[in-house]
Amino acid sequence: MKIGLFGDIHGNLQGLQAAWRLLAGAGTDLSICTGDVVQYGPDPEACVSFLREHSVDCVQGNCDRAVARGRRTTGDEFENVHWSRLAREALEWTRTALSEPARLWLRNLPEERRFAVERQTVVVTHGLPGNVSGGLPSSADGEVYDVILERSGAAVLVLGHTHEPMLLRRPRGWIVNPGSIGGGSLPSAGTAAILEIPEKGPVSVSMLRVPFDIGAYSEASSAAGLPEVFRRCVELGRDPRGAWHATDIFVRQRWAEGAV
Repeated sequence: MKIGLFGDIHGNLQGLQAAWRLLAGAGTDLSICTGDVVQYGPDPEACVSFLREHSVDCVQGNCDRAVARGRRTTGDEFENVHWSRLAREALEWTRTALSEPARLWLRNLPEERRFAVERQTVVVTHGLPGNVSGGLPSSADGEVYDVILERSGAAVLVLGHTHEPMLLRRPRGWIVNPGSIGGGSLPSAGTAAILEIPEKGPVSVSMLRVPFDIGAYSEASSAAGLPEVFRRCVELGRDPRGAWHATDIFVRQRWAEGAV
């Protein structure tokens, strides 16, 4: 079975549609979203509708929970107070932009999904098992990963939240983070993954770059009146919480020249 993995869409409809086309073209049998469908991006309602119309199995992210429950913050930590204030503004805008049925769908998403695939257990959650806002570091001690895998009971543990693509093979199993569609994982592009679990043979995972129409996204974000800083994060490969994903010094120079 081929399983398409993507998440941290953050209201990026252009990226979501591009990821769907890419994964469908690869012949995936099932699509799974790691949560954070909304927040920061201009098309939260359309993204919810797309996932529902295409019967995508999704878990609840911390941003989804905050919007659905009417919270003032998402629980994320930001590099500075100014960005934190802008995120609260974006959260309120997102809440008002969503219909009641969309908010109810987000509210009812499970924190975790489990799939039995060819005698392998696949566990999907947004942050960490039991902690929707937790983020798994990419450079922890190996024993940390082993404990998390053992406690989850997963042969393949699929996570999101950090917006950093991650592929880790441990003796107990796999840990996979497909990165993000709208979280600035790459400049003007998203990331996704394909998990392949054959009837016989080893599990394999492929990471994918997902280019999308950044011009259309930027126009929609500007038209919605969302904070410019979050649009530029998607454009230049920076996390909306502040950390850089892009390592290219020239990309970072463009940010500095923009004086955001």
